[in-house]
Amino acid sequence: MKKTLALILALVLVCSVMLVGCGKSESPAAPEEGTNYEWSLSCEYSADNHQTKALQDAADMIYEQTDGHIKITVYPNMALGDYTVVYGQVMSGDIEIAACPISSTYDPRTDILAMPYLSSNFDEFEKYYFEGSYMWDLYNEITNAQGVKLLGFFNSGFMGIGAKKVDSEDFAALTDGSVTKTTLMRCPTSEVYSLTMKNMGYNTTTIPYADLYSALQSGLCDGWIGGSGLVNYDSFRDAIKYFIDCNAINESIPVMMNAELFESLPEDYQNIIVDVFNQMQIRVNQERQVQEAQALVDLEKYGIKVIKPTEEELNTLRDNIRATVWPEMAGVLGQDVIDELCEIYNVKL
Repeated sequence: MKKTLALILALVLVCSVMLVGCGKSESPAAPEEGTNYEWSLSCEYSADNHQTKALQDAADMIYEQTDGHIKITVYPNMALGDYTVVYGQVMSGDIEIAACPISSTYDPRTDILAMPYLSSNFDEFEKYYFEGSYMWDLYNEITNAQGVKLLGFFNSGFMGIGAKKVDSEDFAALTDGSVTKTTLMRCPTSEVYSLTMKNMGYNTTTIPYADLYSALQSGLCDGWIGGSGLVNYDSFRDAIKYFIDCNAINESIPVMMNAELFESLPEDYQNIIVDVFNQMQIRVNQERQVQEAQALVDLEKYGIKVIKPTEEELNTLRDNIRATVWPEMAGVLGQDVIDELCEIYNVKL
């Protein structure tokens, strides 16, 4: 009997210890440096786009510099889903890396990337978007709060106005809000685009991008904003006769990865990833500058009138839009964001 009781007590003690051990919450140990990873990288562009090529080169460099331990497969053309879906999957870790916009449903402040004249040339892009800038710090704050790490910004060009007809061929008249325009311009649905165009004196309409080409051909609209000179040449050169090179809105695409995954990596792997994507954002910015300059030449060769501003005309337009459109976005972005921008850019309201 005593032996049986002692055995029961011993079993109870063993079970108690096991239960206590199971109840412990311990962070998983960081993986060994020799661990192999296979990740997916989603992007919106075609396989032959220079940004997709930069992402593939980044994947190749990371594979080589980690001795084959990190293998990244790039999926172009939104093969893994629309950006609104993809970003959520980066948050959850179902997709490891993505180069895509962030929907304002996650944080209204992400709409700051659509603000006009945050940068107006490629040198300014590096100053106002790369690490150490206000834009970087703000986006880093937004993504960190959602379990995502910011790796860089890819410059997709500066948006001008493609048009089938214009009221004048004078840049100042075309961008002066006090001059009444008869042309109807298509804008994306984001409020900042319509505010920018109305500031230039245009009436606006919203038409899905997929229907824009036919809308221009049929006369449903007279022009549009939403693409750079390169985009207008590649996709709309048969539907437009003019391109107004006003550099109004800089299209920039954040490159991001799941933060928990990044933080679980050995430090040398983290450094490799950060360094490689930094190199790629610099490269993309430089490549885009060359491509956009060539696109303006190609547009003119194709018979499209490119209306270019003088430096003074562009600065006048830029200063006017910053002072009038930026304050209108306080309700979306927050007054503190607008105040910070105005201080950085020395905008007097």
